[in-house]
Amino acid sequence: MNSRNFWLSREVLLSAAFVILIGAPFLVFGSTKVIFVDKDNKNSEDGSFNHPYHTISEALKHAKGGTEVRIKNGTYKENITIPKDVKVVSDSEKSEKVIIKADNDDKPVVTMKDDTKLSHVTVKDGLHGIRVEEDSDAHIFDVISKDNKRDGIHIDKAPVKKKFRVLIDNSQIRDNGKAGIFSQKHFVVIVDTGVAGNKGDGLDLAAGTQAWFENDRFNDNHGSGAKLVMDGSEIWSKNNSFRRNGREGVEISSFGADGKIGFKKASFVDNERFGIAKVARNSAALSRFVSLFPGEGVNVNRFEGNHSGTTSSVIRGF
Repeated sequence: MNSRNFWLSREVLLSAAFVILIGAPFLVFGSTKVIFVDKDNKNSEDGSFNHPYHTISEALKHAKGGTEVRIKNGTYKENITIPKDVKVVSDSEKSEKVIIKADNDDKPVVTMKDDTKLSHVTVKDGLHGIRVEEDSDAHIFDVISKDNKRDGIHIDKAPVKKKFRVLIDNSQIRDNGKAGIFSQKHFVVIVDTGVAGNKGDGLDLAAGTQAWFENDRFNDNHGSGAKLVMDGSEIWSKNNSFRRNGREGVEISSFGADGKIGFKKASFVDNERFGIAKVARNSAALSRFVSLFPGEGVNVNRFEGNHSGTTSSVIRGF
């Protein structure tokens, strides 16, 4: 980006600052409508602060683009779908205070459409905790997704572009029946998140995924800490932990197409098999692991106590 110098008089700078200070509240709050939810409301309901809706689902029926649905503390037994360009957030901003528990355990607890945000809540006991629909951008912040029959977070496919990014931030994905996080081909970013105790793999990314994950903990999962597919993917990570998983710290598969996967400052510790396992799914894949980039120098990875060794030679999976 080219730098530019703007030479402004003291009077112009002060005037601009005054305009910003006066206008800022309207810029931040002026276009956002807030709808309130409180299951303990005993009075009439219209979504206002004094007359909140009794259920999240009812509030979402009235939520248009740009709306924030704010939920009072409590347990809400329902399955919800967040419409396009709507945010759902707990009023206390503490994820353990608002629990969304599936009413139908054969459906996701929360389904997210494009340009939606879910924050400061716990979701549990559904088919998936959260499902991000196809071709959708979504932000999941400070969410606990636990005790679901299948995936804690299930992400459908989308073009691998920033406009369809799924960002998972500062969350806990644990004790789910399959993967902690599963994604079809999509653009995925995971930061400051713990993925632990899931019955399958901690993280499962399909071929063609573009991903960045940083400062995450993929620990104590029954499968591998992460299962990644090389083909068509570009996956980079930094400062992640893969510990005490029931299989590999990370399993990397290839079916013979190009891709790139790299690790910096990762810890692969006390996994039941290899720290990293390289698995060729056909003969064309045997030479593809030159595009696996380990950390070097100040970015070197740590390997310790993995029962089958540090990094496997290429394993024939065919």
